[in-house]
Amino acid sequence: MARVKLSGRLTSGQGEGAFFSRAEWARRQFMAKLGIDPYPGTLNVMVDTETGRETWRKVKARHGHTIEAPDPGWCNGRCYPVTVCGKVKGAIVLPEVENYPADQIEIIAATGIREALALRDGDPVTLEIEV
Repeated sequence: MARVKLSGRLTSGQGEGAFFSRAEWARRQFMAKLGIDPYPGTLNVMVDTETGRETWRKVKARHGHTIEAPDPGWCNGRCYPVTVCGKVKGAIVLPEVENYPADQIEIIAATGIREALALRDGDPVTLEIEV
């Protein structure tokens, strides 16, 4: 398995990550496929360089681990193991929805990453992704 690095800036999300990360059907799959019992919510990173955008496009072209929705009211997602700032292990969750922001990366972990790393909006964030 290869590792790629990219960076971006921390941003606030829309608040939907907490609901999704704690949905029982998703939580079961996160634990079974990734070994993560997710903390409620996601860390949102915006890729802010052209090099980072190109790397992110290449990662998204890979299959990853699929989180399968139980019905059409939800969306599937693809996940990629990641280490945030060299310290916190988690997984990128890429919702398979139309018009999802191309430069946005959402990350789950067993702990609150923002709090664990004392991050604030606008802070630089480095990601090491397993592909």
